[in-house]
Amino acid sequence: MKAINWIMFGLALIAVAFCAFTGYQYLTFSPDTYLEEVSRLDAETETVLGQIRETEAELAARDEAVRSDLAQAGANGAAAAARLEAAEQANAEKKETLAALQTQVEFTKNIKENTLAFREEYAKKIRQLEDMIVAGQSDVKICYWSFDDGPAAMTNAILDYCSENGIYVTFFTAREANKTDNEDADEPAVLRREAMLGNSIQNHTFSHQYAQYGNVYGMGIDSFREMVVKQDEWIYEQTGFKPDIFRFPGGSAWGFNHLDKQSMLSVLDELGYKWIDWSCDVMDNLVSNPDPATVYSRAMWQIPHSGSNIAVVLSHDFNINTYYGFMRAVPELQKLGYVFLPLFSNSWAIDNLTIQFS
Repeated sequence: MKAINWIMFGLALIAVAFCAFTGYQYLTFSPDTYLEEVSRLDAETETVLGQIRETEAELAARDEAVRSDLAQAGANGAAAAARLEAAEQANAEKKETLAALQTQVEFTKNIKENTLAFREEYAKKIRQLEDMIVAGQSDVKICYWSFDDGPAAMTNAILDYCSENGIYVTFFTAREANKTDNEDADEPAVLRREAMLGNSIQNHTFSHQYAQYGNVYGMGIDSFREMVVKQDEWIYEQTGFKPDIFRFPGGSAWGFNHLDKQSMLSVLDELGYKWIDWSCDVMDNLVSNPDPATVYSRAMWQIPHSGSNIAVVLSHDFNINTYYGFMRAVPELQKLGYVFLPLFSNSWAIDNLTIQFS
């Protein structure tokens, strides 16, 4: 088996394991109940431990009395022995319950660590594939299709399609960008679903107010930091995962033109972020609002001509036309050898991406 085949096989296995494990995590323990569940299990364990200690102390006292009675009591001694045996059986059952509880506590406490380990291994495998592509050792191509500004009106439909077809995308999320499209109570569930299905969830600022006087660039570096931190905290609060890739609202060129570049990059570095633009842009903002056929044709032209066999696509999950164009483009791009993967911060594309279309 060629090395590339082993890598693709490993990617598939890790993706399945990661999604299954993450899915279990979020279906069983959502972030807002996770610590409560651990606390409950710890308390229950302590209760059972206390019961066992009390029973063992009682048994020790009773055992000495019963054994003394056995030498003297005949039939009464046999009855006492039966009671002793029943008590010992009850204690054994409590010890089994304790062992099961301790196992459950340990598993619960390690869910997040194990999920993060799967993510790290998955990211390493994708980077290995990237390195082989860049070195010309593989005919496989990668499409990192990204959706900005959500969760939004079409996010769940996109997730349905991706899940049904075994593909993965990246969401650059902005809490306040599309509040009119989502009830506040729904957005946490959508974010968790994005994570549960194995996609990448990243930071696009909390407000997305990137106009000249907006609070992303127009109110100084402290306001920029606040908008990055607030979105960072929001994603972590809802999913349990810390994002580590940033996309500038309006793109980096817009951001650097409105606020000091080095100051912004220092903030991102301080917060543990790398940043990325895109190589392809289907230009689906609400001003131009292309129809599905135009979204499709732009993707089919730009992605194969993006300058490398690793393409990063900019689109938006508020646009229904993008959704239909995306669904049409995916199988055609797969025929050209593209696989659709989630973007991680160790990606070759982070430091080597060149905007070809915008």
